[in-house]
Amino acid sequence: MTKVLTIGDTNRAGDLQIVDTQWDSNGTLRVTVRDLVGIGGRLEGVPLEAMRKLARRAISHPEQTRSARTIRTFRAEGCDYATFAVTRLDR
Repeated sequence: MTKVLTIGDTNRAGDLQIVDTQWDSNGTLRVTVRDLVGIGGRLEGVPLEAMRKLARRAISHPEQTRSARTIRTFRAEGCDYATFAVTRLDR
C-alpha cells in the first residue's frame, strides 16, 4: 500500500508539490499541485500529466480513482499551478 500524500508532500524528483487539498460535498477531492522548478510557459503534455499523477496519490487507494480531471491552471509567484478534481469509483 502506498502512502497517501498530503499538503507539502512532493514527488520523487522534488519538482512538484501538493499545496492544497479540499473535499467537496460530492465526495470529490480537489488537489492543487505546484511546479517548483518554474520552467515557465504553458502547462501541457508531460508536466500536466506528472501533476495529475501526483494529485491521484492524494487519495487513498489511487488505483480506485475514476478520474482526475483538470479544473484550472494558473501561474502565480513565478510558479505554475494546476487544480484537479479527483473522484473515486463507486463502491
